[in-house]
Amino acid sequence: MPVLKIIMDGTIERSGPDFDPTKVEHIQTPIAVIGMPRGMASMQPSIMFRFTLNDGREVFAETSLALFVTAADGLRAYYNGRT
Repeated sequence: MPVLKIIMDGTIERSGPDFDPTKVEHIQTPIAVIGMPRGMASMQPSIMFRFTLNDGREVFAETSLALFVTAADGLRAYYNGRT
């Protein structure tokens, strides 16, 4: 499962040292956030993100619900609860 990287005051350019602007594809398709009750090998819940690229290919990314909630809590605290 991928590592969830949290960048509090970021831009796409500061998303990591391997960022390559020539490989960016900005999509306008819906992003599905899917809760899976037993998505982890440990049978704990996970969250999956699914979206379709402009050429029709599908992308899935998954993380644990616990890590997703921790990231959301950290962002909420950083931005003082603004939503």
